Amino acid sequence: MKLVIGLGNPSKEYELTRHNIGFIIIDMICETLQLKINQTKFNGQYVKTVVNGTDVIFLKPLTFMNLSGFCVSNFMNYFKIKIENVLIIHDEVDLNFGQFQYKQKFSAAGHNGIKSIFNQIGSKDFQRLRIGVGKNPNFNKADWVLSKFSNDELKNIKDHKQFFVESISSWITDIKFENIMNKYNKK
Repeated sequence: MKLVIGLGNPSKEYELTRHNIGFIIIDMICETLQLKINQTKFNGQYVKTVVNGTDVIFLKPLTFMNLSGFCVSNFMNYFKIKIENVLIIHDEVDLNFGQFQYKQKFSAAGHNGIKSIFNQIGSKDFQRLRIGVGKNPNFNKADWVLSKFSNDELKNIKDHKQFFVESISSWITDIKFENIMNKYNKK
């Protein structure tokens, strides 16, 4: 069983913000696979399905970002999912907008959702897809990640839909994370 988690904040107020890129990507993948995230458990919305013969759960924690770890750890424990079978999708200010990077065993770099997951599962060994949202010198970091994407930025994200669907589907079925990093990380 694999667990793909998109981080974000619940409520209309945070829709289409940089911090909610994880939710945006999960919704995009589920739409492509014709799935509806219509189940709720442990303060998270999810759908359980099969992708290329592998059982997988797509999850959006409904806790606020800073408490994401509670939902993630509950899902891992309940469904008995090993840490190497967990992929977290989240925003990353240290990557320019339009950059994407698969990483493992990496610091939280100030990301409170990632810190919460570290604290709740007691490990940094899970795998991550970092989505670059860049920085803006006219905003402090918290205000920047809570600002909405421009229409051009949203179009750019949608234009990369195939990348997200293909790379995450590959992650679900490939047992070597190094293969995913080598194939999909831009050099």
